[in-house]
Amino acid sequence: MLKIRDELFDGSKIAKIISDYKDYDVLIEGNTDNVPMKGTNIRNNWDLSCLRASSVVQCLQTKYGVDPKRLTAGGRGEFNPIADNNTDAGRATNRRTQIIISPKLDEFMDLIGKAPGKK
Repeated sequence: MLKIRDELFDGSKIAKIISDYKDYDVLIEGNTDNVPMKGTNIRNNWDLSCLRASSVVQCLQTKYGVDPKRLTAGGRGEFNPIADNNTDAGRATNRRTQIIISPKLDEFMDLIGKAPGKK
């Protein structure tokens, strides 16, 4: 498991939000910079981004008691940059996880059915 830097991750607040929104799905998405990564058990940035996400999922589950059935880990590799990969600062920014909270699909479809202008 990758080490999570506590100063950048307030798991108790995140766990509370997830607990408060019981009817929503939670996706933890890992991202990397574009520097090729290789290691003993890491073949590439796809693997690294998935490990990054699963580390957060496991932390939320084991340290903060979030129900693992509510969590999904996924990786985007280097293909979702939010900063310039040509600078150290940009690459550091791109090495991140994102937490995406969204309504469950059936509830989303209900919301669409109630949308203004639907005939």
